[in-house]
Amino acid sequence: MGWSVPQAAPCERPARWSPWVCVCIFAIAYFCALVWVVFDTPSTGLYSLASGHYLPLTGFTVVAILFGLTGYLLPLEIQSLMYFDWTHWQANTHAVWQKWTHQHLCIVEAKNFSPDAELLFRLAGLEPADHDVSAQETVGINIPTGGILVPGIFRFEALSRFLLMGMIPAMQGLSDHKILSLVVQTTRHLSEEHAQCLEKIWQSLPLTSQLDLHLLPAELPFEGWNNPLINTQNPVLILAFHYREPDDKLPEIATSLLLSPARLLKPDTQKVSPQLFRAMPLNMNTLPEDLLELRDMTQQPAESLRLVWFSGLTDILRQKLNAVVHDLKLPLRQEAPMGGQLDFDKGCGGYGSLSGWLMLGAAADMIKRGQGSQWVLAAAEESAWAVVVGTQAPVQADYHSQLPRDVYPAGCLVASLLFNLVLFWSLGHAFPDWLFSFRGTITLILTLVVTMIGSAVGLRIILNRLLEPHFIRSAQQGS
Repeated sequence: MGWSVPQAAPCERPARWSPWVCVCIFAIAYFCALVWVVFDTPSTGLYSLASGHYLPLTGFTVVAILFGLTGYLLPLEIQSLMYFDWTHWQANTHAVWQKWTHQHLCIVEAKNFSPDAELLFRLAGLEPADHDVSAQETVGINIPTGGILVPGIFRFEALSRFLLMGMIPAMQGLSDHKILSLVVQTTRHLSEEHAQCLEKIWQSLPLTSQLDLHLLPAELPFEGWNNPLINTQNPVLILAFHYREPDDKLPEIATSLLLSPARLLKPDTQKVSPQLFRAMPLNMNTLPEDLLELRDMTQQPAESLRLVWFSGLTDILRQKLNAVVHDLKLPLRQEAPMGGQLDFDKGCGGYGSLSGWLMLGAAADMIKRGQGSQWVLAAAEESAWAVVVGTQAPVQADYHSQLPRDVYPAGCLVASLLFNLVLFWSLGHAFPDWLFSFRGTITLILTLVVTMIGSAVGLRIILNRLLEPHFIRSAQQGS
């Protein structure tokens, strides 16, 4: 699965043309012409040149030479053109896909709340002395609501208000924007009643932005994240939280992420803000190939990768992930648990698809603590996704540096000469008086300029058009 980058079957390098073959074509044509002269010459002696007897022979000889050269050079040019086009089309395809995968939003603010104030640091293998965080920043929760509330929509409203209030300073610090996208996901089904509740809370906040509300189903969120939110021109606020019902034993947990296009941030803020990139769907049956493709897309430099968060993997997939990370030689932080592969389910099991956002919040928090770029792998039921978070600039691969040079159109030029020679020879045979008149000569010269260039260029265009569908079919089969 992966990015599904089209990979056409490799095209074989063309054979190099040999000047000796061209010399042989000339020699054979002249030899045949000489044989014809010998057998056609009467016993009285050779015809004089002024008689015009050898003019057709000369024409046939030139046509034979051009025909032989076309038969030799044009297939070689087609092979070279196929190799040139396939390598350039493949490079252009990779460049476009990489540009697409490098689209991202900046994480302006990230806040995580859980009943265990040290949960994320313990998962990442950090001791309290390794970070400088006040007790207020890591306060354990059930999130305060100012009193006892009835579970259900009332608890949802209290948690939503708490998270939104905590993001007001960050939202007010953004550049002017008319619309803010609010994305909400919980482990519960969200209905129209929840949407009305959020709109009511939004109207009570000291914000001037219009609300663009997106309620996500209780599934892996990244498919909806890729489009249209990753392409948005507006800030995006993610609220992902679990609120308890009366019979629920899972503790409440929440993550809030404020994301923004880079253009809305000041240069200094943009430089230090973590970047959240386009998510890649994973096929667990081809996990090594997918993660190799994720690394090669260089959303973040491979040497900056320090942690890999994962959730929803079976024991077999955990072992496969460990082997893949070892084979890819990722420079993870070895002091972290499992050599930098952090099993989120060990500390936060039971939150299902919500773990995707929770891990992203944890990764953003660890980046701020100097833990480098990170991968987040989330799986639930039939879906699995990988997301990259980091502060390094994406690496643009140079797909075009080693590409072959453009093909010289020798075959097209010879074919054009053959076409024009036969064309105007036929015209001269049909209309000799007109062709050898002053008007006919001028017309011949002007027409020859157009037909020579037009036939050579037209033949090259036709060849390109014929080769392109073949490349597309091969790329689709390779994908």
